[in-house]
Amino acid sequence: MKRKIITVLVSMVLVLFACSSEKHEQVSVKETAPVTGVKTSKPVLEQTPLFYETTGYVKAKNTSIVSAKMMGTVEAIYVKEGQWVKKGEPLLKIYSPEVEAKVRQAEEAVQMAQKQKAFAEATYKRFEALYREKAISEQEFDDIKTKRDLALLQLKRAKAGLQEARAYESYTVVRAPQSGRVAEKKIDVGTMAAPGMPLFVLEEPRYQVVFSVDESLADKIKTGKEIFVSIKSLNYKGTVRVEEVSQAIDPMTRTFTVKGALPEVKGLRGGLFAEVKVPVGETKKLLVPSKAIFKWGALEAVYVVDRERTVHLRLVKTGKSYGENVEVLSGIEPEDE
Repeated sequence: MKRKIITVLVSMVLVLFACSSEKHEQVSVKETAPVTGVKTSKPVLEQTPLFYETTGYVKAKNTSIVSAKMMGTVEAIYVKEGQWVKKGEPLLKIYSPEVEAKVRQAEEAVQMAQKQKAFAEATYKRFEALYREKAISEQEFDDIKTKRDLALLQLKRAKAGLQEARAYESYTVVRAPQSGRVAEKKIDVGTMAAPGMPLFVLEEPRYQVVFSVDESLADKIKTGKEIFVSIKSLNYKGTVRVEEVSQAIDPMTRTFTVKGALPEVKGLRGGLFAEVKVPVGETKKLLVPSKAIFKWGALEAVYVVDRERTVHLRLVKTGKSYGENVEVLSGIEPEDE
């Protein structure tokens, strides 16, 4: 027997429940007169998108770990976590008395070599004049020339030593290798730093949503595919495209990793929780108007009218909402009218 779903006043519901001493999944009320002036609607079996729903997290596309290149005590830290920095911007200063001493010695060596070079040049010019006048032998002039050349070589070596010392000195100031956000600071002032020790983690301002997908859907997830992402902490909802699809299946979870490119969103940072919906096909769902559903605590019901104009209260179980309609999982059939 075909029936019609109708929307009625809540007061009728209360009367029906007040008059009933037992709970039933279906309540029938015989009307003494035909039900009139009531708007009816048919359940609709509609083709709707089928989604694979999962959770993921936000990750910077590129992350840099900034490490120390020398040993020393952290003298100053110039940045804070969450701060944006530019490439080459100083992040931290390391104090090393050994490096300071090396630079000082190299500078003194250059000064000494410059004096020796100046003396050798002056001597060479005097002896060159004497050699032209045949006042000294060629051997004596060659000795002076050799000393001049040696002084020039010593100056060159001293300058190279100073350059090397200053290169070590430059390591005392740790600079950002790229522009980005300081995601993590791993050291404090007064701490001893050592070569290779991580000091900071920098994230560049491009982010991805990372999530896992069941292996059964491997043929449905391709690069360029649109997915729906929600980041509740930022009140963000949007459509992004799949950027990377891992070809490796995790043997423990039987899933593979997928990454989608996120747009620029204020407050975006690594580690944020995200909800992901991946379209994987279509399915048929039974929909009724949301206003036809009555709720009492955890119970949900609709009114159904048969051809004899008998009103039935039918308990139902609903699913997701689709605009002004809601999915009915159980309680009514597609042939009900």
